[in-house]
Amino acid sequence: MARIITDLDDAIEYLNTLFEGDSTAPTSGEEDYEVWTSLLNTAINIWENEEGILWKELHTKLASAADGTKTTSAGVYSYACPSDFNQPASGFVWLGSGSQKKAYSVIPQEQVQLLENNSDDWCYFNLDGSPTLEFNPNLTISGGDTISYNYYKYANKLSTGTSTFEMADPFFAIYYALSELKKDEGDTSALTIATQKLDAMKIKNIQPAWYQENSLEPGMGSGFGI
Repeated sequence: MARIITDLDDAIEYLNTLFEGDSTAPTSGEEDYEVWTSLLNTAINIWENEEGILWKELHTKLASAADGTKTTSAGVYSYACPSDFNQPASGFVWLGSGSQKKAYSVIPQEQVQLLENNSDDWCYFNLDGSPTLEFNPNLTISGGDTISYNYYKYANKLSTGTSTFEMADPFFAIYYALSELKKDEGDTSALTIATQKLDAMKIKNIQPAWYQENSLEPGMGSGFGI
């Protein structure tokens, strides 16, 4: 059975098998462990920033975030986004709970000045510095409402042995790290495998699920007057 790689320690052990060919993997605090961790994190950076790709694994929602303001306060129009917030991933932000939620349209930040006298239900994400969610200040914001939205996050980096990979195939990171370790030897076989695994993840990322029908008309879901 093929070994399943889930966390940093798994990756270090497998990388040790490929590179050193023995069963004694380096442990946290040792030089090889730290260098190999850095190489694995470099691979995560490459994966995260692959041009033209928004990875499914990096789409998440505010409710799942470790931080970020999740509840409104009366008369407050600015709310902190999660620390891993990269960009919004939905055209709406919802306030409330259950079937009583209200939708606020997300507008581009550059359009805000055009709507200074507007009283429609809109908001925007201020991406200057630490990202914040900003509601139209001409509205009345009640306290105690749950804030809901989807967003695209920054990838987690590996810091402890139990840190987990988010990418679909962590073997990309392992073979990338191996290729760097073998670069001085002129061995490019690991880089070839890493490239193949990255390409395979890209294909998988854009393929629809086998059950996906795409038959719903825009705006026909619950919450839009239906």
